[in-house]
Amino acid sequence: MEIRVAGKKKVYLAGTEPLFKPGNSTGFLFLHGFTASPFEGRQLAERLHQEFKWTVSVPLLPGHGTEPADLIGISWQEWKDCAESEFRRLRECCQKIVVCGQSMGGTLALLLASCFPVNGIITLAGTVFLKDWRLLLLPIAKHLITYNKKSKGPDIRDTAMKVMIPSYPKYPVRAVEEFIKLLNHTRKDLDKVTAPALLVHSHRDRTIHFSNLEYIYQHISSSMKEKVILENSYHIISLDIERDKVYEKMRNFLIQVLQK
Repeated sequence: MEIRVAGKKKVYLAGTEPLFKPGNSTGFLFLHGFTASPFEGRQLAERLHQEFKWTVSVPLLPGHGTEPADLIGISWQEWKDCAESEFRRLRECCQKIVVCGQSMGGTLALLLASCFPVNGIITLAGTVFLKDWRLLLLPIAKHLITYNKKSKGPDIRDTAMKVMIPSYPKYPVRAVEEFIKLLNHTRKDLDKVTAPALLVHSHRDRTIHFSNLEYIYQHISSSMKEKVILENSYHIISLDIERDKVYEKMRNFLIQVLQK
């Protein structure tokens, strides 16, 4: 499938196409992570659509799903605008909406929940800060290095799934700076998040520091909030070896909050 990026025709990487399936008046929005794609959330959305007939949306964030060069020049506001646009699309046809995000998608989900009345929020390895000593070099590195290569590929323990995941093998260094701007903006408004929240993270995450889980839990204002700690997955928990457990936790949470 072709799309246009900066006026030029581009082809989706296989499996990165956005998903939208109309259903009933309950909406589920999944937002993927940095350098990732809708592939991360397609299985979850498909299962919810099949089981509950919900309207589901898994958009492709700007700069993703094609080639790493397309991330150059993308601002954090463009990711924010994309998430908001898809939320408004669901609001036109749905009475209740739950927002779910993985990694940077979790950042965007928290940002949406701080700005709009959502019925529930789910973060999978949700991120509000990064811990990496190399970030100290970012102000200099962004002028000297165009790309940073991923040495180990997608951070997932399931080896069969690892080779299936379409993900950028490298990313523009300047795009990390935009990610950090998004984190800083979101972190300031965490106290405005009041929707029921399910926060899931793995002890063995090698990409996003596990301490994000407790920070988010302590700083959101939701009266109903739950932490789920995984022990065997790495970072991409929507697809990793505990994905069925993640789905069941999500399913039970969603049934509970949407019955209110």
